[in-house]
Amino acid sequence: MKSFSKKEAFVAGWESFKERPFFIIGLFLITTIISIITGLIADEVSGVLVGAVINIADFAIQTVIGMGMTLILLRLYDRVETDYTDLLEPLHLFWKYLVASILVMIVILFGLILFIVPGIVAGVALLFTSYLIIDRDLGPVDAMKESLRITNGHRWNIVLFLLLATGLNILGALFFGIGLLVTIPVSALALVHIYRWLLDPPTETGIEVSLPVKIITVFAIAVIFIGTALLIFGIIRGFLNDSELRDAQRRTDVSYIKESADSYFDSYGTYPESVALLVPDFISYVPTDPITQVPYEYLLREAGNDFEVCTILENDEFGGIYCEFGVELGANAVDQ
Repeated sequence: MKSFSKKEAFVAGWESFKERPFFIIGLFLITTIISIITGLIADEVSGVLVGAVINIADFAIQTVIGMGMTLILLRLYDRVETDYTDLLEPLHLFWKYLVASILVMIVILFGLILFIVPGIVAGVALLFTSYLIIDRDLGPVDAMKESLRITNGHRWNIVLFLLLATGLNILGALFFGIGLLVTIPVSALALVHIYRWLLDPPTETGIEVSLPVKIITVFAIAVIFIGTALLIFGIIRGFLNDSELRDAQRRTDVSYIKESADSYFDSYGTYPESVALLVPDFISYVPTDPITQVPYEYLLREAGNDFEVCTILENDEFGGIYCEFGVELGANAVDQ
């Protein structure tokens, strides 16, 4: 079966980008900034209930951005007039898009559990589910079925394209990240070209994906996965072997417990008998030592008006012990 030309896809992406470069760069900057801000807010919020609400709101915002970006990219490729307000135009499709996204994630995760490869195949086969919802107003299941249909026979070529797009974006990142302002939009518009091609494949044009190319693709994917696994392992190992990083984590954990205990005191007029009582209203989990995984030593004093929480550091000139106390609040409480 003949498939789309990857070269033509990138050329089409570049041609679409050249027509409105500043609009497209602005689009990606705006959506990226919004995503970063909402993500930071979600990370900074404390408290289980409030944190859950903020995280749900963050997820909803990311979903809306994804919908709007898809619509605008489709219109840019189709040479249809579009502006930033179109980010909100597909809101009426929110629930369809959300349900489809969740279903696709479930299928991919299930496939990844089954020795990874099925997950990759599922991800490629369902790649255009979101496009079909925004472009053709299909339901979640129908969009998934249609994505399976249009990608059938072209999945090897799609994987090759995604590898090339990844390489292109890596090159863009090498230029202090500025190149990504061009490579990411071009890659995204090239993917729209592929989507349009798959919806109505021209019978007289196309390319064949040969067996050697398929073998090289499998090898490239294996190299990427192994390289990523080694990188993650190296980062984790480096963290575990760096005593200064571990000590920094211990100090952060102990300070976190102190701040949470102070908040508990403000609410109840006494310090908690144990760190576990801070969960879930003041902290989401009980911090533990990065090596032993044992909770930090916590001792209640002065009938609940003071406390100390301590840890043993690996690198410290003052005996290797680091503690935080509730003395000031405790003293004030005793004076009252």
